[in-house]
Amino acid sequence: MSDGSHLLPANYVLCLDAARQFAESRVGQAERSMCAVDLMGDSVGCLARWSQNAKEAMGEEESAKLSEDIGEMWLRLVQGLQKVCLDQREQVRNHSLLSLQKCLTGVDGINLPHDLWLQCFDLVIFTMLDDLHEIAQGRQNNYRNMEETLVIAVKLLSKVFLLLLPEIAQLTTFCKLWVGVLSRMEKYLKVKVKGKKNEILQETVHELLKNTLLVMKSWGVLVQSSASGGDSLWELTWLHVNTIAPSLQAEVFPDQDPERSPHKLDETGYFPSNESVHAEFAGTGG
Repeated sequence: MSDGSHLLPANYVLCLDAARQFAESRVGQAERSMCAVDLMGDSVGCLARWSQNAKEAMGEEESAKLSEDIGEMWLRLVQGLQKVCLDQREQVRNHSLLSLQKCLTGVDGINLPHDLWLQCFDLVIFTMLDDLHEIAQGRQNNYRNMEETLVIAVKLLSKVFLLLLPEIAQLTTFCKLWVGVLSRMEKYLKVKVKGKKNEILQETVHELLKNTLLVMKSWGVLVQSSASGGDSLWELTWLHVNTIAPSLQAEVFPDQDPERSPHKLDETGYFPSNESVHAEFAGTGG
């Protein structure tokens, strides 16, 4: 399946579903499931090859149709891997996360439109993060070492978001997507596994968030706005970041005038609320 010798666009989804069933099966050792996950992950190379061949050998209309079909196949692929990321077996779960990351970041040559990426964030990335968070909070005895899984998952979120940032930063829905990213980072920072917070996970989230903010600053995505509206990207960012890691604003923007900070601590020692922002983006945090 991985080398494409028996794969065609016509049978790709069937082969993908079969591989996922093997990955989720408890028959045999975990290595058997991990091999099936590898078959799924490596098949992204077939999608890239078909996409390139279509551009070279087909007419514009035929190529566009196959490109759309390949995009749908890719979405089915990452959705399938996302399901295996919830496996009770630690090895299979973590291996699936790394394969999913490969399929999300190694898509050179595949034409994936912005709306498909936004769909992927909602259906795959955010859903996977929320499901893993729920499992970790549930204190289920049959899930072991969830802390490591959560670290891998939040790293995946950061890598994919930064990879796409140049393309998606100008979209009208970018603020909503960014709030979704921040909301998951906040949940993972505060999550308790078996009643305890994990120091490594907390440090990871803090560093990933800081790096993301620095990249957004360097690329001119995150700049201080003169507008006073609470729905600006600047206002939204610090509304959420200051509840996660209040020190980050001074670290990322050391030259900023603290008196102009959109969300300073008030005299009570708390950040002022912004009901209009929460109302507009209600439900984004999952």
